[in-house]
Amino acid sequence: MVRRTFADRISDLDQPDMRTDEEEIWGVVRAILTLTRIAVLLSIIIIAEMLEEYFFNGLSVAIWSLIIGIPLFFALSISIILGDRFLGKDKESESTVIRPIRQRS
Repeated sequence: MVRRTFADRISDLDQPDMRTDEEEIWGVVRAILTLTRIAVLLSIIIIAEMLEEYFFNGLSVAIWSLIIGIPLFFALSISIILGDRFLGKDKESESTVIRPIRQRS
């Protein structure tokens, strides 16, 4: 396996991006969903730790953060997985040979 040099990596930045519009849009949406998922997880932990002595409708606010946060976390995770499956890069196209070696005639 040949290691790529830093100059090769820099020269690859000059090459045009061959992604479609859908792939670019999904990349942005996926990043937003991932950051939102991290924010939900951190907010669940912070709310559960800081607001356990306050009550709302007979339950602690910490319990409410778990009741709302855990399904929201799973919904975001499932949407990322399904989006990758339908809109992400096709794994078959990544593994196929673009320019196979041809025999000379």
